[in-house]
Amino acid sequence: MTRYIRWTLLLVLFPVMVHAQSRSITLDEAVEHFQQNSLQQELARYDRLRKQGEAIRYKTYPNPEVSINREQLNAGTVDYQETTYMLSQPIELLGQPFLRNQSASKSQKAAELQFEYDRLQLIWQVKSLYVENWQLSQKLETYNRALEVIRKVRSAAKARRVEGSFSSLQVQRFNIELSRYRKQRDEVQLKRTQISNRLATFLFSGQELDTQIQVSDSLTVEPINFHEQALIQYALENRADLAALEQMVDASKLQYKVEKRDRLPDLNLNIGYKEQSDGVEGFVIGGSITLPMINQNRGNVTITQAQTRSRQTELALKQQVVRNQVSTAYERVELVLEQWSSMKENVMDGSMLEAARAAYQQGRYSLVELLDATQAFVDGQIMTYETIADYNQALFELDVQSAGRIFNSQNN
Repeated sequence: MTRYIRWTLLLVLFPVMVHAQSRSITLDEAVEHFQQNSLQQELARYDRLRKQGEAIRYKTYPNPEVSINREQLNAGTVDYQETTYMLSQPIELLGQPFLRNQSASKSQKAAELQFEYDRLQLIWQVKSLYVENWQLSQKLETYNRALEVIRKVRSAAKARRVEGSFSSLQVQRFNIELSRYRKQRDEVQLKRTQISNRLATFLFSGQELDTQIQVSDSLTVEPINFHEQALIQYALENRADLAALEQMVDASKLQYKVEKRDRLPDLNLNIGYKEQSDGVEGFVIGGSITLPMINQNRGNVTITQAQTRSRQTELALKQQVVRNQVSTAYERVELVLEQWSSMKENVMDGSMLEAARAAYQQGRYSLVELLDATQAFVDGQIMTYETIADYNQALFELDVQSAGRIFNSQNN
């Protein structure tokens, strides 16, 4: 009796447990979860922190050196000592500390901008996975509808075979079609599970990683009202990765100035106080200069000069890359929109499939016509969902490449 109660409770609670592991989520909620929980975003933050730490390390800090010297100078039986307290401070006379601090600040700003760009790239991945999950969910529903039609017709065929009006060959053909659609559906189901798991790694952590994500947004195709050149110009002015590279160019120029000025000698200023055991005391002032007679910092000057020119060239190339990225993404949006416009009127819907099934059962459709109608329904629905998904994927890519111009404008 106890075992019976346990099995009964398990059967009652199992659907609830399974449902508890599934979560319906919108696209905006997915992005919000990413911003709050993403470990990938956390890694990008650590990379930003590391780069900012390297920039801070380059700064100049006024750290003086303090020294105390005591000399025991005995002349025969006379006890004689001298104590010197000394403060030593290097002084760069040509403003190198100011230049270093400016360079470090620009490097820190570049790290912040690069993090912002990396975060947008990760959000793009989240949106892409969400769209793919939506597409696979719609495909799964399409195959389930096709399987439902085939099952109903096969059941009717079996009954009519007993009556003698249907052949075993026709029933076997339905069995084959049923197996084929089931196999395709199972492949889609497996892929959707994989995509859902990947999406969960961006949105959750810990035990929540087992959550099965159900997409709740219904994606559509909405044309945009932007010109290609306007998007390119906006991207050139607002792309965070481009702005980060511009900051690094400026930082390199300042570093080059520092190394050139370091060819000249720096002053090491010493200020102190001296006490003698005979009661004589007074201040001590001195200084020293390193004479760069041979090296003259040629190595560092050459390195920073090459680094500056390299980053300037990289910036010019990056501007070309940004133009190409926006242009390619824009063309992709236009092409998919054309595909959608040409196909949306000729898609077979579910009511037409049901009509084909009824016509077959009434003898107005042959077996081949019914199977062709089912395949046309599946192909048409899948093509529709793939086109909608492709358009949204292309739109998200264009938004990222154009520095968020598409959705920023729509939200405003």
